[in-house]
Parts: sequence; C-alpha cells; structure tokens
Amino acid sequence: MGASDAINFYNLRNVDDATKANKIELQRMREEHIQKKRLRIQDKHLRMQRKKREAREIVDRALKIREKLRQMKPNKFEAAENKRREEKPVPNTDVIKEPPDFEWVPYFSDDEFGSVYELKCTSWRVEELTLQLARCMVGLASFTEDKKFFSCSGTIVESHMGIAYVVTSASLVRLPHEDKLADKLKINVCLLSGKILEVSVANVDFCYNICVVQVRSDLQLPTKSFSADTTIFSFTECHSIEVVALGRICKPWGLNVSLGKLIPRRSQFDCEELLVSSCRISKRGVGGPLMDFDGNMIGMNFYDKEETPFLPGFIVLKCLQHLQDFGKVIRPLHGLRVKTLQEEQFTVLEKIYHVVPEVCGVIVEKVEVFSPEHYEIKVGDIITHVNGAPFSSAAEPYALGISRHQSVIRGGSSGPKRQAGFSAVVEKPRSGREEFVALG
Repeated sequence: MGASDAINFYNLRNVDDATKANKIELQRMREEHIQKKRLRIQDKHLRMQRKKREAREIVDRALKIREKLRQMKPNKFEAAENKRREEKPVPNTDVIKEPPDFEWVPYFSDDEFGSVYELKCTSWRVEELTLQLARCMVGLASFTEDKKFFSCSGTIVESHMGIAYVVTSASLVRLPHEDKLADKLKINVCLLSGKILEVSVANVDFCYNICVVQVRSDLQLPTKSFSADTTIFSFTECHSIEVVALGRICKPWGLNVSLGKLIPRRSQFDCEELLVSSCRISKRGVGGPLMDFDGNMIGMNFYDKEETPFLPGFIVLKCLQHLQDFGKVIRPLHGLRVKTLQEEQFTVLEKIYHVVPEVCGVIVEKVEVFSPEHYEIKVGDIITHVNGAPFSSAAEPYALGISRHQSVIRGGSSGPKRQAGFSAVVEKPRSGREEFVALG
C-alpha cells in the first residue's frame, strides 16, 4: 500500500473526522499536562536545593560569629581583670571578701521568664489559681535621678481606705553591697492593667531582705496573704511538692510564671531561713510569690544563678508582724546554725541511722555563741523538737525564735528585756542518747 493512498487507521473503524480530531486533542492535552507536572517537580526540587543552600550559609555565618565571640571573650575578661588589679589591688587576706566584679545575669532574659505553655502540663485548676494570685501582683521599678535602679515583682498583702501595702524584696531600695537605702529614690508600681502609680517605702529589713511599700489608689486593689502553714516544708514525707513562681514586668498584662518543685535543702546564701525551689526565674521575678498547687502563697522568691531561693511564707508573716509592732525585725540569737537533715551526705546519714533509726529533725552545723547551755549541744547533734514542736526544716527553728522573741518583748515591755527561752530534745548520734536541753 503506497503512502499517498494509505487508509487512516481510524477510517478502518469508520471513525469520523470530528472524533478523530477530539482524540488527537486529548492526546495533546495529556502530553502537555505531563510536561507541566515534570516542570513543577523540577522547580520544587530547585527551590529545595536553594533553601538548603541558604540554610547552610546561615549556619556557617552563625558558627563564624560564635567562634569570633568565643575568641574575643577571654581577651575582654583578661583585659577587665588586669585593669581591675591595676586600679584596686585585692589585699591578701581571708577575712575581707571583695564584691564580685560581674553583673547580675538572670537565667533568661526578661522576656524569657518561663514560657506561654509553662502550665499546660498541669490541670486547669492550677492555671485558674495562678491567674487569681496574679490579680494581686504588681511590677516595681525604682529610679535614682531618672536612671533605673532596680526592677522586681511584689504582692499586695493589704488594702484599706485607699492605701495598699505591697511586699517585695529590699533589693528594690538597697544600695549595692551595702545595707543602706539609696538616696533620692523614686519608686513606681505597675498594676495589672499597666497603670503606673508612685509609691513610698513603709518598712524595710535588710537582714531578711524584705521591703514594704505603700500605694495610694482610688481603686480597691485585690490582696493575698502569705500562708502560715509549715507542714508543706516537712520533707520527711514528700520531696516532690510542685510549685509555681510568679513575676510581673512593668507592662500591661506582663505576667510571667515558672513551674518547678521544692528541693529538700537550704539555700547556699548566708540566711539559714532560705529554702530552694527548682523554678527558673529572671531578676524580674525577685520579690514575687511562690505558690503551691492549692493556691497557697508559700514563699517570696529571690535570685541565684544556680537555683531559686525563697523565704518561707510563715517567716514572711512573722517579719511583717514585727515591722508593724516594732518597726524592725528582731532576729533571735539562739547561737546555733542548723540545716535540714536531708541536706547531709548519704554516707553521713547512714552512720546516723545506724545509731538513731528513723530520726527526724535538724542537724547542728555550727555552735556560734558559746554559753553554759550550749556546752550540752555539739556539732552533729540532731534537734528533733523545740518547745514540744517537731522539726524537719532548717527554717522552722528561726520562725519559732521570732515568735518567741516577739511574745517576750510584748509581755515584758514595762520591765527589763530578756532573751527568749527554748527547750529542745536533742539526739546524740555519737552516744545514741536522747537529752532534754534548755536554751536561753
């Protein structure tokens, strides 16, 4: 059959020209669709390669910058250290301790105190209690000659007749490395809505680092009192009590929260009453409350680089009562430095439990003031009861001492002042004997 008179395949089936043209058009459209799909896949592949290349470039730049900063940091530190030594040589003595030459760097920046999802792993009841306590919180900022001095958080504990009282940290008004009020100090308080009010200092105690400021407001501000309960700090029963640390920055709705647990040991600071939680806060959280999962305000937070110390709520209450009654906090001088038994090393605990099984109390770490009654108490002895009250936390003896001292001063205001008295039950691990000791 010649090419000129070839019979079309479709004509053999008696297909007309219109159907033939339609089938040819469908075949063309199918091939065009396949070609476009191939082009889209190729374009997508090119975009992915371009993104990977840009990501690698960004990572390389970041690594170069980090390496450059790492190389520069030791040089800057060495230069600053040499300059400090040239300007002010440090005396070679073990008694004098110079203040550190570094700034107070928080765990995170002010905007990274906790996270927006911090409490989502808890129940809604905990979030609700946190929001209720947040209504009683304020942000505080102090200034000296229009220069910012310190910023922290506080809690409104009392409000009456247009005057509210806020409890916060004395760092708000304290001079650096000195137990003195800063000169020409101006303090602002930021309420929940962001409203700024000027406040004045009502009372301050540098020993316990507590400050009470007075706020005048036409609004009836919500209040929350610290918890007087001491059983939550009984570490003999539970070591994993969950808590929430709260803070507020000086912005509208500037609440920050951090979730953590109580740690059964004392803070590394000199104040024996300070306990520790695992909540990680920034310096804006200083003076803010520590709340348990029942909504109780069990402490006031401070700051440290490696942990978050806090002053238990029952001690805060006793300090506030002293400030109201006497204008200052009268610290008991029982001459003993103690620590929670659970803080001791496990090898030491094994020796103690071998002699005195199932003992509970505080262990004597140091006898600072020697008097006839202290001759009966030695380092390593365990105080289980004072005035009939069992102890399991190092903060409890000091709180009892404050209360006892307060009752003595009130009862003997007309006569000569006398030292508060205690009676203690002491376990002697060295001899295995239990003794009754009178203090003061």
